[in-house]
This record gives sequence, structure tokens and C-alpha cells, in this order.
Amino acid sequence: MKTNFAQPLTACIATAGLAIASSLLTATQAQAFSLSVAPEYGTTNGIGTGATATLDFNFVQSGADLLLNLGITNTTGTKTTAGGATNSSLVAVAFDVLSGVSASVKSTAAGSTFTKFWQNVDISGLHNGFDYGISTPRNTFNGGNANGGLYKNQSTLVSFLLTGSSLSAAQAESAFLTGFQNGTLKAGVRFQQVDGSRVGTSDKVMAGVSADAEPVPEPTTIAGMVMGLGSLVAARRKQAKKATA
Repeated sequence: MKTNFAQPLTACIATAGLAIASSLLTATQAQAFSLSVAPEYGTTNGIGTGATATLDFNFVQSGADLLLNLGITNTTGTKTTAGGATNSSLVAVAFDVLSGVSASVKSTAAGSTFTKFWQNVDISGLHNGFDYGISTPRNTFNGGNANGGLYKNQSTLVSFLLTGSSLSAAQAESAFLTGFQNGTLKAGVRFQQVDGSRVGTSDKVMAGVSADAEPVPEPTTIAGMVMGLGSLVAARRKQAKKATA
């Protein structure tokens, strides 16, 4: 007698899919987007040295807390630029938050040198009045040496607690992204020890929303996909039962 393994297997897949979906739906929700730091968004150095970076804004709902996990990556030298930079030391990041919202440092990645927190930050020649900044240890946001900075392909993560808002992670992500898109919110980065550039050894560069930026899959989206898969498999199982009845 033939044994049909397909039906038990599809049942297991459906059950597993629903279990995974359930666990994902109850997990901490996160929403994210990325900003590109590049000369086309603004620089203090003519065409720009070519120093670039990526800022990942990841909003997480952790119980009653709304967190902004800011990922900072130095991408200098990973693509050809007019300035020609091949490497740099990324030493500071400044950014705005929504009106009425306050930020404070919650935690930093293990071993991170980005431990200096700033409020009401001016980046000379680039933009005055950023709400907050994070940097390597230094006496002023605009001064200091390149020690402890992020070099090509290096990254760090700083988590900020956002207060003064009742927004969910998804709502915060949407509002912040809209702000950076329409210019009501701004972000900028300081680079030092720039190598290979034709126009200088330091730079201050604005961030912007890249036109080719790809959306980041979120836990709730993945959960929906898994639930959909589970439902599809369950439906096929029922059809198989009818066919063999």
C-alpha cells in the first residue's frame, strides 16, 4: 500500500508557518529606512572630497519605550566619486528629531567609540541647529582629531530613547522619513583624515534620502508572508483530501 507523505508534510509546514507567524507578530516591532551621506546633498568642500556614509534609522517599539537604533557606516571608497576619496575617518553624526520629541542615549554597541552625546549642534559651514549629535570623545563637535573614528566599511550602532511622543514605531518611521524627504529634518556627518581626495583631507557632508533606497523588510511583513504560506499549504492539503476521498 502506498503511503502519502505529502499530506502529513503539508500539515507540518502549515502548522510551523502559523507558529512562526504568531511568534513574529508578538515580537518587538521595528520599522527602518536609510539615509545616504554624499556630496550631492551638501558639502563644505566644493565638489566634496568623496567621503560618504550610510545612516540606518531603525525604530523599535520596546514595551512602552520608543527607541531609535542609529546604524552608522563609513562607505568612503566603496564607489567612485568626483572627489576621489579612498578612505576617511567618520568622527561625528548630527541629526534632527520630530518637533516635541526628545532623545537621550539608551546604549551603544560594545566597543563603540561613539560615546559623546551632544544637543543643539552646529556643523560650521554646513548647517546650524541640528537637534542632537553623537561623536567620538572631543571637546567640541567641530574640533578634535580623527582618533576613534570609523574607517572604510566600519560601522557602529547607537540606541536612543525617544520621549515626548505617543507614536508607534511604524508611525515614527513614516514621520521621520517624510521629514527627511521634505527637508524639515536634516542630518549631517563629519569626516577627517580623508585619503586620496583631490580637494581636501576633511569634509562635512549632508545626508539625504536616496532615490534608489530599498525598503527594509519588517517583522510584521515577514509574519504576514509566513501566514500566507501556511494558509496556502493548508488549502492545498484540503484539496488533496477531496481528491483522494
